[in-house]
Amino acid sequence: MLLVACLLLLQSPQPQAPAWSATTYEAAATDANKKVLAEAKPLTITGEIVDVSCYTQLGKRGEGHKACGAMCVATGSPAGILAADGTLYVLMPEPHHPRRDGKASLAKYLSERMAQTLTLSGMASNHGGIHTLFIPVPAEAK
Repeated sequence: MLLVACLLLLQSPQPQAPAWSATTYEAAATDANKKVLAEAKPLTITGEIVDVSCYTQLGKRGEGHKACGAMCVATGSPAGILAADGTLYVLMPEPHHPRRDGKASLAKYLSERMAQTLTLSGMASNHGGIHTLFIPVPAEAK
């Protein structure tokens, strides 16, 4: 019985590590673009969902700012995840082409989770000094 359980575990698909999508690689038209993609790393972060605008301008976050932050993100302000060490990551949907074409958005999903603590996995980029986490659009956000 133990042997069967071990064999089943070995055959179970393991969760995929975050990676860039085919459309993101396609969008990397130059060697400089490809270099930026290569610098990104898979990352899992646990932190508070915040409205980047109010957080960076006024320091607003938490339950007391939940309604305002949700409204800001629902109407177009970027959302972020504030890690325990104080690092703010701007959250962007991955893959590239659907995001560019307006077919992939995190606004509704993240506005409904404002001020909550989430664990998110994606590709982390620090290009230009901006911490960004590109995450797959959750099925419930589509």
